[in-house]
Amino acid sequence: MKSLVILISLLFIITHVKSENPCKPEQIHISLSEDFVSQTNNQSPIKVIFHTKEACKNAYISLQTPSGSIKISASAVNYFQADYSKKGKNVYETYVHIFDFPKLEYGKTYKYSCYSDETGAHKPQGPFSFYVPNPNPEGKKTTVLMFGDHDHTFEGQSTLQRLTTLKETNFTKIAAYIHLGDLAYNLENDKGKNGDDYMKALQSFSASMPCMVTPGNHETMNNFSNFNMRFNMPYYSKSKNHYYSFNLGNIHFTTLSLDLVIENPSVMPYMLQWLEKDLAEAQTNRDQRPWIIVYTHRPLYCSKKKADCTENVEKYREVEELLNKYKVDLYVSGHVHHYERMLPIYKGEVAAFQQFPEDNNFNHIVNPQAPVYIVQGKAGHSNDPEDGKLASPRSFTVKLDNEYSFLAVHSSNSTHLHVENIVSSSGKVTDDLYIVKDERYAELPWFKPTTGQQLEDFISKKLKKLLRGF
Repeated sequence: MKSLVILISLLFIITHVKSENPCKPEQIHISLSEDFVSQTNNQSPIKVIFHTKEACKNAYISLQTPSGSIKISASAVNYFQADYSKKGKNVYETYVHIFDFPKLEYGKTYKYSCYSDETGAHKPQGPFSFYVPNPNPEGKKTTVLMFGDHDHTFEGQSTLQRLTTLKETNFTKIAAYIHLGDLAYNLENDKGKNGDDYMKALQSFSASMPCMVTPGNHETMNNFSNFNMRFNMPYYSKSKNHYYSFNLGNIHFTTLSLDLVIENPSVMPYMLQWLEKDLAEAQTNRDQRPWIIVYTHRPLYCSKKKADCTENVEKYREVEELLNKYKVDLYVSGHVHHYERMLPIYKGEVAAFQQFPEDNNFNHIVNPQAPVYIVQGKAGHSNDPEDGKLASPRSFTVKLDNEYSFLAVHSSNSTHLHVENIVSSSGKVTDDLYIVKDERYAELPWFKPTTGQQLEDFISKKLKKLLRGF
């Protein structure tokens, strides 16, 4: 009997040691590199990041290619330490391994596995399949998913499950997903474990779909240090994930962190200078990439009675001027916890656009003269119920929704940009928008009320039925 007890104890110890392997790769995710800015295809198109609890300097990735397996060592292993207990106890530590894949062929699928050491003593993580999207226009549809304000609690599970399902069934059709900020709701909580657990939950699809991120107000602690160490967006050495751009198919994506400006106002002039340079270059390339999408965490326009919905447009007036000057097509943000689609707006007023007959739901915005604005901050997080009371819509609001959801943005040509809002639990599309730029519709009537009251009356009569909760 004593021998049996000893044997069981040994088995428990062995199992426990295996489960606590400090070199096990975790929080695995891939992202697009600078190659999606320059399109030279001479750089690494895809980056991979994983974490270990110890240095594990011999960790590596095995990449499967048509010509065989390639062993890839980390281009960097960064040690991160922080004391979130504020007492000098239970210091959070992690080692971040960054890998740059070699030149890969656009439009092809590859597999990789993550190894913790060269001895083969520990089971590798993977294999994970991933698809290399094309930064260049090729006549095929480009699809990008977008969501913000999300964690891995009960409220966030439906979005996690839906995105995992999409990865399993359609990952070769999804070029990337974009997180609009407020990841996990304080990455540093629970002495850093909250961020680790969130990234482990995302791994079900982020190990296979490129993950692009922008920070929100819940990432600001210690000058965004926990957020910055977890991700490596294009031109990280200069921007630390706070501003960058990239191309996918015929869409140019640009992001800038207004939360960085809030925390460090002195960076605003430089941020504006960078934004204008980026948008000006994108504008000169409209023949190749007709669509420009800007995304960030903070909205410029929204309906809730809070400062972000009433003061941001004045606070960041110079940002709006650049969006208008370079004819940005779509501005997507999070932060406010609902889905909201608005008409084209400039200086707080609805800008001119053309309208198809009988399109009272504004599912087609034709030849808009200002950006269309969308808030998608309803991916789901704790204490954010689906049945919460919606704000009263402002005069430029077309659709408000409280169901947990995310955006899918599609483009395959120069005339139509298609945006869908998809309910996480059911996969149902609750809002459908086409931004149309086509001179063939020059004879269509222009929608431009001459007074704010006229627009208020129009919203009241024809759109109120679309707004959930009213």
